[in-house]
Amino acid sequence: MSAAKWVPRLFFSKEEIAEIKKANAVIESDEITNPGLIVIPPTNDPNSSDNDEWADYPDGIRIENVKGDTFRGYVMIVRDPSKVYLATSSDFKSNQPGLRIYEVLKREGAIAGINAGGFPDAGGNGDGSVPIGLTISKGELLWGNTGTYYTGVIGFTNDNILMVGNMTGQQALNAGMRDCVCFGPILVVNGEAAQLTGSGGSLNPRTAIGQRADGAVILLCVDGRMPGSLGASYADLINVMIEYGAVNAANLDGGSSTHMYYKDNPINVSSSLYGPRKMPTFFMVKE
Repeated sequence: MSAAKWVPRLFFSKEEIAEIKKANAVIESDEITNPGLIVIPPTNDPNSSDNDEWADYPDGIRIENVKGDTFRGYVMIVRDPSKVYLATSSDFKSNQPGLRIYEVLKREGAIAGINAGGFPDAGGNGDGSVPIGLTISKGELLWGNTGTYYTGVIGFTNDNILMVGNMTGQQALNAGMRDCVCFGPILVVNGEAAQLTGSGGSLNPRTAIGQRADGAVILLCVDGRMPGSLGASYADLINVMIEYGAVNAANLDGGSSTHMYYKDNPINVSSSLYGPRKMPTFFMVKE
């Protein structure tokens, strides 16, 4: 959501705003990731043809700049999907505020990370104490329940496959989900880009996650709400993910929550004047 989402209400009725949003949206699909489309090669195979791609990146992480008509962004490609997992600020039982991304990176000893799922944020004053939707971290169900049907489930299975789609908590557990959040929309499923109406959304700072057919994970953060980078639409995110070979991809929480860190340093520019926000969940990369 835009930080200035109240502004349109000064000029348009609720009905008019709803029509505008409908004309620029991602059309929801019931399709779920087919794990068979992802084949992860051994990372220690000296004869693997993909070793050339990583010859200059001994830690298995590559960062590149991306640019569109209205945005600049940053793509982080992680060779080994088993190193990507969901870190949380807490167990969500203590009613304590969430932590900032650099605090969790230090606590976890992780080499890189991005923000993940959403959280209650009335008036932009949410403290990140709890998430919204199904949340599984390191194989433990921390938020949500098995009987509820969730839209926009995004996470990794025990086989290190990025699974995206709509499912119940029990279906997620049955699929072997080890780490997941809820957000969306889903951008790419089984190699097919989501269908859009219009541009598929307004221009904003955005965060997304995807996976290539060889298992490599694509982390994307786009700057927004600033000179030189107004932000990206969902169509922009889809185009970047397809360009980088994503078989499955999904949008994560964005706006002032959009953050990418590598080796204790921020990669993107926060749209918040106050820096990283307190949040409940983060996708992180093990050292």
